[in-house]
Amino acid sequence: MATARRPKSKKPRVAAEGGGGIGGHEEPPEFLAGGPDLISDLPDAIRATIISLLPTDDGARTQALSTRWRHLWGISPLNLCDGDISGSSRDITAIVSRILSSHRGPVRRLSLGWPWSLVMYPDLDSWLRSPALGSLQELELWRGFTRPGPMPPAAFPLSSSLRALVLSGGYGPFCDDGDFLNFPADDVDRMRFPNLKQLTIKCVIIAESALHTLLSKCPVLVSLVLSQNVGFRRLQISSPNLRSFAVSDDRLDLWDPERLKEVIIEDAPLLQRFFTRFEIFSESEGLSVRISGAPKLEFLGSLTHDITTLELETAILKETVSVNSTAVVRSVKVLAVHMSPPSIDDVIGLMKCFPCLQKLYVKVSLKDRSKRVQHHNPLDYLECLDLHLKKVVLMDYQGMKRDVEFTNFFLLNAKVLEIVELTTQRRCDSKYLTEQLAKLQLKNRASKDAQVHFLMCIISLRHANDFMDIRHLHDMSTVDPFDPSLCSCRCIQFL
Repeated sequence: MATARRPKSKKPRVAAEGGGGIGGHEEPPEFLAGGPDLISDLPDAIRATIISLLPTDDGARTQALSTRWRHLWGISPLNLCDGDISGSSRDITAIVSRILSSHRGPVRRLSLGWPWSLVMYPDLDSWLRSPALGSLQELELWRGFTRPGPMPPAAFPLSSSLRALVLSGGYGPFCDDGDFLNFPADDVDRMRFPNLKQLTIKCVIIAESALHTLLSKCPVLVSLVLSQNVGFRRLQISSPNLRSFAVSDDRLDLWDPERLKEVIIEDAPLLQRFFTRFEIFSESEGLSVRISGAPKLEFLGSLTHDITTLELETAILKETVSVNSTAVVRSVKVLAVHMSPPSIDDVIGLMKCFPCLQKLYVKVSLKDRSKRVQHHNPLDYLECLDLHLKKVVLMDYQGMKRDVEFTNFFLLNAKVLEIVELTTQRRCDSKYLTEQLAKLQLKNRASKDAQVHFLMCIISLRHANDFMDIRHLHDMSTVDPFDPSLCSCRCIQFL
């Protein structure tokens, strides 16, 4: 699995291969050990595997632990990331070259192009031809490694061993002009990715035919992320093993004639998660999505203001999320939507379309005027409200009348509701919480076990729109990728 990038720390960085540890540290005194060193008693092969999972600097530091560890880093599978190396561009280039030429073990992961550096690598082509990369499993080429220009051709002979691949001309929420990489369409027929399970393509110029050919070369692909790319207007997905798919385009240049307009998922029998992030300002700029071959789809997000039209089997969701009440998709359990403003009418339509929803995430916006509120008749049977809905999250809750009425709709009607989370950007002091509790009809709630939690969000709305951290897009072990508690940038206050 691809390793998430870490923020730079203030501890010393790796300086070179070999030599008895970082900074010349000797073996620590016995009184610092604190008991038997059970890890050092493990076989060399197991300790080498542990080292291979560490960042570059931490793996190199194991040489300083004791003489029993000193030889292992040089022969262990290497996790090599230039973001773990301090120094000037020349220093980093020299260190990477030295490690690749002298390291006796294979390289498991190679990550180049630390996003906050301006390092350029003239030796990149020769690095990628190194015999140490013969069994490379994870390759990440981020912005800064060879910008601007084409992708290095030496990267593609590595394709047969790769399990995870990241190709990106940019890092962060946007791609600037000049950041985009040119995908060598003429070489795509020669590529083979028989073991690739994770693929991320971001800020890359790639023709539609080349992209479809590339995806056809990935027979065991499990997770796919396509973000802010250029060169194709239509994307058709047919993948027998794909379980997670995310597509986004929130670039500032919304008038790009080669911008993605249509996504068709016609044969993805194992697909469980589909995410989208797509900025539009008029219906003519919208994204059309049709999902006709995903019987196991459980996580869907997000819809309005990102997608003009979503056709899901027999269900058609328009920009206002008005749903054909006869369309029923029972597989979807978790739904994340944008609403501007929050509309009870639209939510009722969604619950008729997705009657088995267990969790609903709603990101609200002040762009449009509030709509008429429809009070649900308790005598009207909605399977979702009566049997399934357990969690509701309202993001950017501001405490105004429309937000309170929207929240009370679920409190008064959801019979198995367990938790309502209200995310706000304001400080949740005791006075504010008391005022809001007085507005919510907790005494009359349909589920006596339902709780209300307030979450103070301290990240920008720009990034909150995504509902989730991008690190979780590829992580299939995450039970609920939309859960706000997964984001480390949130301060949570409970009631």
